[in-house]
Amino acid sequence: MMHVMWYIDIAASIIQAVITALLIRNYLGIGFTRLGKMLISLSSILMAESVLMTFIYYIWALNGLGLLVSLPIMVMTLINVIAVTILYLISKM
Repeated sequence: MMHVMWYIDIAASIIQAVITALLIRNYLGIGFTRLGKMLISLSSILMAESVLMTFIYYIWALNGLGLLVSLPIMVMTLINVIAVTILYLISKM
């Protein structure tokens, strides 16, 4: 059975993927400029990271890793969500 923290980890990772997709959408308008290409590349890397981590969190949860692993990961994932949210808010300015 999965620990509750794993559900939070997976949900935060999915939220990060959604916010990153919105971030990519915001950068498409400047996508053909040098800065736009770099921002879209960075956002794509963040998107790949969040999707990959969603699968890894699920596998780790199924393998029975408990609170000792899921709690520090939850803190890191929530920090990532906050950082991506700030980037998204900046991109809307």
